[in-house]
Amino acid sequence: MSELLLPLRASARRLRYAALAAIALFELVLLLAVWLLLAGGRDSVPALQIHDSGLPPWAAAASLLLIGLFVGLALLRLTRMLARVEAGTPFAAAGDLRGFAFYLLLAVLVSVFAPALFGLVVQAQAGGEHRLELALGSTELLALLVSALLFFVARLLDEAQRLADDHSQIV
Repeated sequence: MSELLLPLRASARRLRYAALAAIALFELVLLLAVWLLLAGGRDSVPALQIHDSGLPPWAAAASLLLIGLFVGLALLRLTRMLARVEAGTPFAAAGDLRGFAFYLLLAVLVSVFAPALFGLVVQAQAGGEHRLELALGSTELLALLVSALLFFVARLLDEAQRLADDHSQIV
């Protein structure tokens, strides 16, 4: 085992624990927000600000649950990737990095398109004017850019693994 990998492995372990804690905290807060929306007590917890995009509670709750699902899956792929790095196989983590980027991308797309699509459904049920409103801010654009960058880094890791395999066959 290389001495250079020991600090990397220790960092991966700490980050994996932090990611597991982040999953638990994020999903608990999200479930609390969904419960508050559906129970009609969204203002009862002043520390929690829930953005519903003008949707009825069921539609806002469904959007939050979809976003929470994809963020949770992304963070689980991140923890799996960190476990591989911790085990001493950092180049084998490319697939999990790609999975993390994919689920992060899906979470961003859901956060942009789900409220708009639910809004169309609500307008269609009410018989009102059909208007599609998309909200794409700097946070969503940054998340899309980071997702694209992570896909690129995963391709670099795949290439590094291929080169390492080629070199190991030469020796």
